[in-house]
Amino acid sequence: MELKLGGLQDIAYNKEGPDLERPIECEVLGNTRVIRMSKYSFKKALANALLKSGISLILFQEAFASDGEFKVICPNPLPPTPKDFPRSEVYSSVPYKPGEITTYQASWMGMHAGSATIEVQSPQKHNGMWHRVFHVDGKTGDWFKGIFVAHDESTAFVRPWDAGVSKFYIEQNEGTLLGKPFIQKKWLDFNHDACKVTEKVWMPGKEDDIKDREVQYGAIDAIGSVFKMRTFDYVLNKPEKFLVYTSEKNWFLEANPVAIEDVTVPAGTFKSVKLRLQTYIGKALQQKGEVYVWIAKSAPFQLVQVQGEIKIGSVFLRMSHYQEGQK
Repeated sequence: MELKLGGLQDIAYNKEGPDLERPIECEVLGNTRVIRMSKYSFKKALANALLKSGISLILFQEAFASDGEFKVICPNPLPPTPKDFPRSEVYSSVPYKPGEITTYQASWMGMHAGSATIEVQSPQKHNGMWHRVFHVDGKTGDWFKGIFVAHDESTAFVRPWDAGVSKFYIEQNEGTLLGKPFIQKKWLDFNHDACKVTEKVWMPGKEDDIKDREVQYGAIDAIGSVFKMRTFDYVLNKPEKFLVYTSEKNWFLEANPVAIEDVTVPAGTFKSVKLRLQTYIGKALQQKGEVYVWIAKSAPFQLVQVQGEIKIGSVFLRMSHYQEGQK
């Protein structure tokens, strides 16, 4: 079977049935790059790279290894928590404001594959305290529906005093047009004082799966990490590091500024700092691909572009539209 990519190159994959264990083969024939893999593997790899939680997946899941151990140590005494955090101060210290909406085009090897939108929402109360709220919506493009269909959404409630995540929700609806869809809802409730997170997973026709896991105090979620990267005053070759919790793992994300570049995306041209992202579990580097992020140099310091190297090629997210939030 062969798929034509807009006249740019051909992608060929094996006619055999699903075989996830079979390694992908890649070779260059003249000006054509040929990738051989099972049809199911092709759909799964591309969907995993482009969809699910939108931008956060490419940043923090596909390109990074998931092995290794992180020893959770709950602080004693606990850091002070404000008794009252005024609603008016929830977004006062950060460059993004409620009403900000950013849309990104996802592409793979020059081919449009889908889109993702990140929205900054008005403060909401959780456990009696005002929180920042972020929402991500990711979906496949129309042409992609013959291969794979997906529409995933996620929402994060984030503490404004330390950016730690308090609540996270993700809803996945994925599958082929004629196949049985994969539908799942997941809730994560964080108790930082106890260094615990309760995870509840719902799937149609199954009992809820509820588990308690360890989380390091103050950990940031994947969506919150995108916004955290917009708050640093970057200096070339001086890395910034912060703690993240995703996919049942505690780990550190290090953002190393490697260059200042003018980047042109559908939303315009932006002078940006180019960051090379690396992840650590404990002191050990955990990486199985390259990920670069470009952050605008001037306020509101938008995330302009993401480039992730995965096993089937380069994936890009480029800002296509930006709506500034309330000032």
